[in-house]
Amino acid sequence: MTLDFTTVIRDAWTLFRRDRDILLRIAGPFLFLPAYALALLVPAPPTPDAAAADSQVATQAWVESIGDWGAAHGGWFLLSYAIAYVGGAAMLSLYLDPAQPDVRGALRRAVSLAPRFLLAMFALTLPAGLGLLLWVIPGLVIMGRTMLVAPVLIADRPIGVLAAIARGWRMGRGASLSLTALSAFTYVTGWIASVPLLALDNWLRTGADANPVPIAIVDAAAAAVATASGLAGTIVALAAYRRLAR
Repeated sequence: MTLDFTTVIRDAWTLFRRDRDILLRIAGPFLFLPAYALALLVPAPPTPDAAAADSQVATQAWVESIGDWGAAHGGWFLLSYAIAYVGGAAMLSLYLDPAQPDVRGALRRAVSLAPRFLLAMFALTLPAGLGLLLWVIPGLVIMGRTMLVAPVLIADRPIGVLAAIARGWRMGRGASLSLTALSAFTYVTGWIASVPLLALDNWLRTGADANPVPIAIVDAAAAAVATASGLAGTIVALAAYRRLAR
């Protein structure tokens, strides 16, 4: 089935304008606060030295530094993403759960589905992340083709992780280009908006006399961008699923 990019974006925007109070009440504690805590308290992962990109020694040193960073701080990143995924599941439950729960009921549904939902989301994050790391387009394609898995887990429950991934993949047949464009729109827009804020945060933290007040303000702005990107990704996936499930 074909999928029109503009129509999905319009559906998602209409949904947000209508229900923004409810959606933001969930996004605040589940998306914004974990992202803010990460930005404020957890150091960013080390990046490779572009000047020494061709040096095997430099590359090995960077890989080792990534390992050290992951051992020290990776758990906090996983926890932050897990909380955000539960928030996304709650938002989807508001619209797709057959029981039509209120906000409290949607949160209960999300928590009850958390083990299965998190397993699916983290299983999909690895290939998408590798695709983005090696070359951007493969990562965006994987993100687009698996965009419907989260809605399927909510709407078609009870359903297993592998069955949900397979069904989400099948639903995207014939709409791969539009789904990739939608994933690119939500991901790349958020990334572009966050780059100057992250650079400013890094600059503010240089030196022994770094002022915590502007750092906290910049990190709050970066967390707001991450929240907007995550919320957009959720409601765009919802709008796309509704169109393809007809």
